[in-house]
Amino acid sequence: MLQRRGAYVILIGVVLLVWQFYFVQQSQRVENINVDVESFSNKVPKHFNSIGNEGKHENETTVSMPNPLVLQTTLEPYRVMENYEQERPPEVDTPFKRILFWNDAYGGKDYGIGIGRNALRKWDCPVWQCETSDNRTDVQDYDAVVFHLRSWSRNDLPQRRSPHQRYIGWIMESAAWREYMVDMKPMENYFNWTMTYRWDSDMVGPYGYVKPIGNVPLHPSESQMKEYLSNSKVNYVNGKTKMAAWFVSNCYSRSSRNEMVKELQKHVRVDVYGTCGTMTCPRNTEDECREMATKNYKFYMSLENSLCLDYVTEKFFAMLHQPIIPIVYGVHDHYDQIAPTHSFINAAKFETMKQLADYLILLDKNDTLYNEYFWWKPHFEVRYSQKDKNKSMCHLCAALHNTTLPPKIYRDMTEWWETKSKCADSPHIS
Repeated sequence: MLQRRGAYVILIGVVLLVWQFYFVQQSQRVENINVDVESFSNKVPKHFNSIGNEGKHENETTVSMPNPLVLQTTLEPYRVMENYEQERPPEVDTPFKRILFWNDAYGGKDYGIGIGRNALRKWDCPVWQCETSDNRTDVQDYDAVVFHLRSWSRNDLPQRRSPHQRYIGWIMESAAWREYMVDMKPMENYFNWTMTYRWDSDMVGPYGYVKPIGNVPLHPSESQMKEYLSNSKVNYVNGKTKMAAWFVSNCYSRSSRNEMVKELQKHVRVDVYGTCGTMTCPRNTEDECREMATKNYKFYMSLENSLCLDYVTEKFFAMLHQPIIPIVYGVHDHYDQIAPTHSFINAAKFETMKQLADYLILLDKNDTLYNEYFWWKPHFEVRYSQKDKNKSMCHLCAALHNTTLPPKIYRDMTEWWETKSKCADSPHIS
C-alpha cells in the first residue's frame, strides 16, 4: 500500500511539473505576442490595398481573405488605375449589367457618370456594358445598387434584395467629418463593396494620381536621383517675384491649416486669397487663378481640411500639375506613395514653422535648389480629370461582369471607414 501511495505522489508531482512548464511557456508566448502586436502597431502601415477582416464571408472560417478587386500591396498606386484601364469583358457579346444609383449625391443622382446605356461608354470605360439608372422600380432586378453614404438612411432602403446583387457604399468626403455622416452602426453586414478615395477600397476613386510616361521610376534610388537632379535644365524661377499663395474659402478645418499658415506668416509672406484672406483673384475660374499663382509665386499651400489616410484632393494634384512647388501637411505616408520623390514639401516633416520658413527662404535664394523640385516633369503626368475619377465606376462595371469573384460583405463599416481612415484631429502647430 505504501509503495502504491508513493507512486501516486510521484505521478502527481510529474503532472504538476509538466503543467507548470506548459503554463510558463504559454505565458511567455502570450507576452511575446503582445510585444509583437505593440511593436507592429507603432509602425507606419503599408496601407495600399491592405487585406482586412472585411473580406470574410459568413460561410468562411478564415480570419481574412485577399481582396480580388484590388492589386497587391507591392504595386505603385498608379498601377491600380492602369489595371482598371486594361480591363476587358469576358465575352464579345456581353449582356448589359444594370446599376442603380439609389440616393442623392450633391444635388443629383448620376454620381458624376450619367444615366443610361451609354453613360460609361462616354467616359471611355474599357468595360462599359452597364446601364445606369435612378429608377427604383424593381430594385431587386438590378445587378448593383450604389448608395451615397453621406445621405444614406435606414428609413429609405430597398425593401427587396436579391442574392445576386452587390450593394456598394460610395463616398468621396473625408472620414474626419463624422458630424455630417449618418450613423454607420446600422450598416453592419450590409455592403458588399466600397467605392471611395482610399486605396484599399474595392473600387478606388482617388482625386488624382501621378502616372509615368517613360521608364523613370516614381521613387528612384539615391544614385538615380542624383542623375535626374543634375539633368534639370529648365528654369522655373523666371517671372516669380512672390513667395507663397493659398486659395481657401472654408475657414474651418480639422487639419490646423489656418493655424499653420498664420504661424508661417510670422516668418515669410503667404498671400491668402478668398474668404479666409485679404486678397482676391482677378480671374473668373479656378484654372485661371492657378495659372496666375504659378506665374507669380514660388510655392503654393496645398492644404487639406482634414488629415485622413489617402485623403488627397485636387488641392494637391491641380497645383502639382503646375510649375510651382506644393507645400502639404501630411501626417501619413500617402503623399510619398503617390507623388514622385522630391516633388513637394511636407511641412509636417519640420519641427516648427520657423524651420519650414528658413527652408523656403533657402530655396527662394537658390535657383538651382528650387529647380530640382521639378526634375520629374518630363517623365510623368498628373491625372486628376473627371474621367480619371470615374475609373472607379468603370471598375465596378468590370467587376459585375467578373463571374469568378467570391462573395464578400463588410461586417463593420464603422471600423472600416472611421477607424481605418486613421484621421488626425487638429494637430498642434508651433
